[in-house]
Amino acid sequence: MADDEKLIFLIQNFDYESPKEKLIRKYYDKIYAYAYRKTLNDDDALDITQEVFIKAINSLKFFDRKKASFKTWLYLIASNKISEYFRSIQYKDILDETLPSDECFERIIENKALSQQLMNYIRDLDYQSYKVVELKIFAELTFDEIGTIMMLPVSTIKTKYYTAIKKCRKEFDNNDY
Repeated sequence: MADDEKLIFLIQNFDYESPKEKLIRKYYDKIYAYAYRKTLNDDDALDITQEVFIKAINSLKFFDRKKASFKTWLYLIASNKISEYFRSIQYKDILDETLPSDECFERIIENKALSQQLMNYIRDLDYQSYKVVELKIFAELTFDEIGTIMMLPVSTIKTKYYTAIKKCRKEFDNNDY
């Protein structure tokens, strides 16, 4: 920490740029990783990390090493920025858009379980059939688009898709899903 104290002294007393850059480089990856673990979003973690260092550098004249180490102080700023992020209207809007309403939550869970059973069964088919069904159902591509991606004629794509669906129906009807 003696190195941090020297850098902070130079910043507080002479406002040199080089010590600022050294402090940022030293802690950037750690603060980014912390923000990423909290937000699970690369863009948000990068934004938060940038805000943390802007706040830290601009507030460094108020830093008191008797109260906390620089690292602790920096993580406190990061924690506050992350809390601000979660309280922000933008985050609440994202949650409102992504969370299902109460009435359809149960149906989503049931559909997810059924989708998982379906994909487990389809994975046991040949690779091309699996890929066709995956691209058609989950990527919502057209048969033409799938044919282009897989470099197969559209008629072959349709045959593989409908054959796989027929096998799935038969399998699921036999098992009373």
